[in-house]
Amino acid sequence: MAAALVAAFASPALADPEPDPAAPPAIRLSGELRERVTWQSALAFDSADPDAGLFWTQRVALAADAEIAPVVRVRAALVSALIEGSNEQSPAERNVLDLQEAFVELGPETAFLRIGRQEIRLGSQRLIAVRDGTTVRRTWDGVRGHASFGKVTLDAFALRLVAVRPEGVFNDGRNEGRDLAGLQASFPAPLGSLDAYWLYTETSARSTIEGTGNDRRHSLGLRAHGEARGWFWDWEAVYQTGRFARGDIAAWTLATKAGHRWDDRPWQPEVMLSANIASGDGDPGDGTFRTFNALYPNASYFSENAVLGPSNFFNLHPYVTVRPREDLTVGLDLNLYWRLSRADGVYNPQGGLIRAPGGSDKRFADAALSGVVEWTPRDGVLVSLVATRSQPQGFLRATGPANPSDFVEATLQFTF
Repeated sequence: MAAALVAAFASPALADPEPDPAAPPAIRLSGELRERVTWQSALAFDSADPDAGLFWTQRVALAADAEIAPVVRVRAALVSALIEGSNEQSPAERNVLDLQEAFVELGPETAFLRIGRQEIRLGSQRLIAVRDGTTVRRTWDGVRGHASFGKVTLDAFALRLVAVRPEGVFNDGRNEGRDLAGLQASFPAPLGSLDAYWLYTETSARSTIEGTGNDRRHSLGLRAHGEARGWFWDWEAVYQTGRFARGDIAAWTLATKAGHRWDDRPWQPEVMLSANIASGDGDPGDGTFRTFNALYPNASYFSENAVLGPSNFFNLHPYVTVRPREDLTVGLDLNLYWRLSRADGVYNPQGGLIRAPGGSDKRFADAALSGVVEWTPRDGVLVSLVATRSQPQGFLRATGPANPSDFVEATLQFTF
């Protein structure tokens, strides 16, 4: 039944060669149905965690877009996200029914002001992402401006994270103390493109290795990316300053990936190497907090098994993908993860401390091997299977539970 509904919505309507200017604005519908079954043997490397095991999630979304005047557009989107069998009160996995987006855009598409509830993603989504891997995507209340001048684009925004309330309907609210503002400019370069940005974030009562306090952070970033003759690259450097509790912030990261794809070869193979590093706090209590914070990234930063995040670490992450058929992609990747500072711990993708240093001087924390198969039998239909084996290494073994984390996830998704 779901496939039939998707097909019906996806069928193109006959175009009206002479639209009636007095007619009401046309409404364009789009949506998604995602069914997912996940099994995980251990959470945060602890097989005794009661939320480990088998669980099911569902996301249903329906959006309507309309142009009500030449320079006025509106969008409204509903979402229902459900989970059974695991942490059923997680705001990242459950939201019975609520507004995902509800905004008005004023101005032409090349220079507009967007006001209301909206999703936002920036650049590579290393710092600001919609977090599509979880059942509930991030959304924000506020204002965003956009302007394009040929190949140069400018964006400015001031937003507050929406507080998801897992139970109830139409009851999500403003998340006090979770603010985001920023500027971004994108422009062409001799090789590819450059993005330059400034982000300001406020997080109240954040728990870190330095204790708990308010985090007010400025992130200054530069990203270079592009592709040519089968090669592709994406390099990004960020420096962070600001105040945490009564101390200063001084943190940084360098994230890189480069690879090559052979579109003219059988199976169209693609290889890539990602190498990344981010600062940790080498001297807790000295008045300067040096742990890098990835802000609001994709939960699946390294793999769909979203356990470790990009703070106080360095890693190597090679992968290879092939396409045996036009509608079938198979990938394999390896992630090797070390701590950078021995005085700091390891963190989850949202920047939460999941393992304190515990007196251990070991750096090697984890090795994870992942495989993924994606099949797209027709437009708007995706079937995928992901499997990851995450094997804790010396640091995790020395500081607490260190059970291997096996992760298997099967997804069926319809979009229109």
